[in-house]
Amino acid sequence: MHEPGLSPAEQEERRNARIRKLRSDREASSHKSRRRLQPVVFLFWLAGIIALTGILIFIGFLLSAPRLLAWVEDHPTTIDNGIVLNFVEWYSPESLTDTAASTEHRRVSVEIPPGSTDSEIGELLLWRGVIDSRLRFQHHVYLANRSGALQAGRYDLSPSAPPSVIVASLRQEGAPEVQITLIEGWRLEQIVGYLDQTSLTMNLDEFVELVIHPPADLIAAHPVLAGLPEGRTLEGYLFPDTYRLEVNASARSIIDLLVNTLEVRLTQEMRDAITARGLTIDQALVVASIVEREAVLDSERPLIAGVYLHRLETPGWRLDADPTLQYGIDSGDYAGFPHSEWRNLDWWRQLTSGGADVVLAEAYAGFQTYQHTGLPPWPIAAPRLATLQAVALPDMSAGYFFFVAACPDGVRDGSHRFAVTLAEHEANIAQMNAECP
Repeated sequence: MHEPGLSPAEQEERRNARIRKLRSDREASSHKSRRRLQPVVFLFWLAGIIALTGILIFIGFLLSAPRLLAWVEDHPTTIDNGIVLNFVEWYSPESLTDTAASTEHRRVSVEIPPGSTDSEIGELLLWRGVIDSRLRFQHHVYLANRSGALQAGRYDLSPSAPPSVIVASLRQEGAPEVQITLIEGWRLEQIVGYLDQTSLTMNLDEFVELVIHPPADLIAAHPVLAGLPEGRTLEGYLFPDTYRLEVNASARSIIDLLVNTLEVRLTQEMRDAITARGLTIDQALVVASIVEREAVLDSERPLIAGVYLHRLETPGWRLDADPTLQYGIDSGDYAGFPHSEWRNLDWWRQLTSGGADVVLAEAYAGFQTYQHTGLPPWPIAAPRLATLQAVALPDMSAGYFFFVAACPDGVRDGSHRFAVTLAEHEANIAQMNAECP
């Protein structure tokens, strides 16, 4: 645009002035905008740096977490530290659960030396396969508030027990209970084999030693053992019943309980009746153990007891008891087997020949009651209360000397046929063979 009255030079100068003003206005506006944006941009930039740093730290932490956990597992006592505990609870909570090392039920004998630290005990248990994590074990020591208070001693532990139970066992405190049932007619080896399969943590070697070689103080603690012949085991004296025990009960306390139960069940009336027959308590237990292996029906226990007592009291008679032969055969054949194998052996195997033809190992020759008169050397099994009562008060009114398993209507129902004479007995055998070949 041209303005009138102005020379071309003046007009050019004014145009350039307007251009300079427009540029100056734009630059001023741009500076104001930059001044407004700079703090916001800075804040976004700072937040981005912080976020990126946090992400990098988190990624680095995740990458290093396995090494941190491995370090904690190598130093399990650090789990007492709150920061360490929080880390493990967040990163690997399964490392702290009360989970058993295995479902395999087996006993592991462990000797905890005096003065052992928690860490040393955990290392020993891990090495023996009782636990699968020192950290898990130490955590439950910490939860039980027993750090540094675990007791030395001999224990039978199982990898099937959770850490809390193992900790309770090692500190000899009240622990969960277990119910056990000892079956009537079991011999010592069967009792031991059964206990070997329970969750009891007692040392089974110690139990076997106490049962086979009862010390003088154990015998003195129980009046019922006063007549126990020297060198005898407690065969027949461990009363069969159902018991509730703490899982960490000691071998001695369990034996005391079983023997004391026999003492309580053997009433004074029964003791008086036994002595009136001229028997000692020990001899009565020998007879009762044989009756226990023969009798099935409670109603027949007094009759079977009467048969054996008749034979015992009549000159020229032998007991002729098959169960004593079974006991002698198995005792000889299985001698030397470790107690860890006892539960797998076939006890009370059936005879394969006539009683008089059975040959027993010399150590068990006294159980050949078809050849030797009198009682065998010791009881062959643990009798129940009804059997003890039957020996104390036998039914001898009919004068029976014989009995044989019956088979009415072709069914073995546990009943027997009794006879006074050999001829009657042979007739009963013939009838039994006809009914149940």
